Amino acid sequence: MNKQDTLLVLIALSGELPADMAEAVIGSVSYTAAVLTRLKQEGYVLVRNKSGCKGYVLRAKGKRYVLAKFGEDTDFFLHGAAGTNHVKGEIDKRLRLHRMSKVWVFFWKTGIPIFRSEKPELFYKASEDGRGITAYYGSQEFKGRTDAVKGSRACGILLAGESGYIVYHSLSQRMRWAKKMERSVRSFVERESMKCGKLRRFDAVVMGDSIGLLAELLTSDGGVKGDLFQVDDIYEHYYYVPTIPEAEIQVQFLTDDRKRERFYRFLCTALNKIEHTEYCLSAGADGFGNPVYFCYELDMRRLLGIKQELEWKGKGSIFCFPYQRPVLESFFGREAMYREIVVEKVTAYLSQEEV
Repeated sequence: MNKQDTLLVLIALSGELPADMAEAVIGSVSYTAAVLTRLKQEGYVLVRNKSGCKGYVLRAKGKRYVLAKFGEDTDFFLHGAAGTNHVKGEIDKRLRLHRMSKVWVFFWKTGIPIFRSEKPELFYKASEDGRGITAYYGSQEFKGRTDAVKGSRACGILLAGESGYIVYHSLSQRMRWAKKMERSVRSFVERESMKCGKLRRFDAVVMGDSIGLLAELLTSDGGVKGDLFQVDDIYEHYYYVPTIPEAEIQVQFLTDDRKRERFYRFLCTALNKIEHTEYCLSAGADGFGNPVYFCYELDMRRLLGIKQELEWKGKGSIFCFPYQRPVLESFFGREAMYREIVVEKVTAYLSQEEV
């Protein structure tokens, strides 16, 4: 699939692709502009630019093209009652499509299978060969199974071996959040997974446009009406992943337990004392007796606990990636010490075969 076709298929999956996502799919600015100009002139795509929100949608000619050439990947999204087949003009509904689109594109760029031709059906009964799959499924692929979860803010489900995540995207501000509905969606996906013989506990991945949004999510009290996102007890883990290129390393840890454990063991070699108790927030202590906290996964419930412990102990050392440091430094305070982990070196280390 060339880049032009990939762009058209991603628009089909998204319903409406945010304008800034086109360059992420195509590559260079100049080539993106040339491709979009041609697609608009030939009647494949239409530009929507209302209420300060710009995006691309397929015209009838574009739908016919992707259905004829990539029907296995697009038919589900362009026929029937799929939400992406009935694109509305209301700003709230368009932003909903934009949230889902940004997740589609981000996971596609990290190499996670998103197209229906690349992955098995969600919640299918299969033997051992189906238990180790890594794939992402959009909300349209599971919300049609029951009315009980149609009001959820979930954008989709990420499966990675025995791990499962319900994925949200908050764009650039706190998203709306109804605890009862989100608890229902977690119960639904865990129940369906168990029916297929896959005993998964589902955690949450919350995405956002920037790393800076993490601070707002961590300090959120739910808003005046209590209907905005805040870290609660629905999920045991809330992982924050900004949809920026640097954060692709976080997805590797979420989807590959072997790499996750291997990197953790490597970091532990820098400690003077290692802690492995179940509820201990620190990984151990450094040579000066300071507790050491590994914060690079951005588990929000854990970060809140670490902040409380830092305030109590008055000292600590934070291990994180450079792009994470500013917001963690703002949240924890400058009293803690910070040790930056170089993303490029981690990527090179993880790409090596373990002896």
